Amino acid sequence: MKLESRRERAERLKKQRRSTLAGMIIAIIVVVALGVVLWRGKAGLEEKNADYQAQITELQSKIDDENKRSDELSEYEKYVKTKKFVEEIAKNKFGLIYPDELVFKPNNK
Repeated sequence: MKLESRRERAERLKKQRRSTLAGMIIAIIVVVALGVVLWRGKAGLEEKNADYQAQITELQSKIDDENKRSDELSEYEKYVKTKKFVEEIAKNKFGLIYPDELVFKPNNK
């Protein structure tokens, strides 16, 4: 084996330090780049989440409106099945009256 001189050893240590320093700088750059990528990704996700929340609110409003409409139709369906509705349609649309009912019409002069 060959013994290395002090000068060779100093140069080898110097190269190792440069290599270590370069590795650390590269690692720091990689970590910072990942941080930026994650931060931008998070911002994009927050924006999408806000859009989705707005859609949820809009759709919930539509659901509430449709439920209200459904309730109104259900009430109307019950009303249509009553005797009062049948009488109302018979009088207003067909001009029918009960046999013992008197109808007074205004004189248009």
